[in-house]
Amino acid sequence: MRNYQFIEPTFGVRNHRLAICQSIYDANAFNIRNWKNNRAADYEMLPELVTGFLKLLDELQIDFCIVGGIAYLAYIQDRNTKDLDILISVTELERIRNRLTIVDEDANFTNAEFEGMRIDFLKTSNALFDYVKHHETALYEFSEGRYPIATVAGLVLMRFDAIVDLYQKGNFNKILRYESDLRFLTVNYEIDWERIWTVSRQFFTDGQIDEFRKMVAEWQKPRVNPFLK
Repeated sequence: MRNYQFIEPTFGVRNHRLAICQSIYDANAFNIRNWKNNRAADYEMLPELVTGFLKLLDELQIDFCIVGGIAYLAYIQDRNTKDLDILISVTELERIRNRLTIVDEDANFTNAEFEGMRIDFLKTSNALFDYVKHHETALYEFSEGRYPIATVAGLVLMRFDAIVDLYQKGNFNKILRYESDLRFLTVNYEIDWERIWTVSRQFFTDGQIDEFRKMVAEWQKPRVNPFLK
């Protein structure tokens, strides 16, 4: 059983310090697909597993950065995420590999479980991931402690990279979700797009950058009330 106070899930404005364990628990426990599979009870230990994993990283002084859904939650309200995404070097990952169960792995990603909790590791052997890790991070105060997360610009670059990959795989539902994230960031944050385009030349083709420019230009158009026509 949980041995600490839980914040009730909210779909309104977040008025409390963001808790990683709460966010991951809510996304799993309140996912109706899990109820259909009678899996809801499996998530009772998730909060303890999240805090246990973060404690392990602290104790070993692992150099890492939080990206993915948890990082987006620092900037975007009313989003959820079922797992923890960590930006990390291969060397640092090797230091905790014996505490993980590896599910899948390639040159850029290691999908693993920590005592049953899913964690996705994005390895800085990937040039774009390495750039974000060293140039686009900021400290964020979570309920569990202060941890580095990707900046808005870092998240934009990583989403661009993911969208290119998803188009190649034909995963259009996920593309729509990622484009929605980018639209929100574009509308709500002052982004230095010229810097983004300059940096992007290291990682994307001219054709890909042109398509991203078109997307951003569309998102930047002022909204018009269609009911006033």
